[in-house]
Amino acid sequence: MDAENNNFGKNNSPSPPPGYVTDMEKVVQTLTLRAMAAGNNGDFQTAFLNMELGLWLAQSLEKKCLEAVLLNNLGLIHTLKGSWDRAMLFFDSAMAMAIESCPSNDRFLATIRRNISCLFDPKIAAPKGPNDESI
Repeated sequence: MDAENNNFGKNNSPSPPPGYVTDMEKVVQTLTLRAMAAGNNGDFQTAFLNMELGLWLAQSLEKKCLEAVLLNNLGLIHTLKGSWDRAMLFFDSAMAMAIESCPSNDRFLATIRRNISCLFDPKIAAPKGPNDESI
């Protein structure tokens, strides 16, 4: 189903205005950039809020490949936070969705595999808290 042509607002609503889906995809991109910047700065509350809002928009637009990208990014934020078990769940969901919805994008699948492999790299350490000593 193409949200831009047939499914605006569901339930026999009129078609979306021209450019609606493209504009919403730009909003998702902005939310994603803000989320990743916040995660890199350690502001995980803002990071998760922005990324989850972007994910909700992608789901509303029925853009499965975009949804897979955002699930992968949620995995990255959980990795930054040191929540590797949660990161693995998001990477796994991203991989399953990417295989189903965007199988021709081998580079994206390779990126998810690389992100998963980083969780098992002994050089990656949990973020240090204020009371932790550096080595």
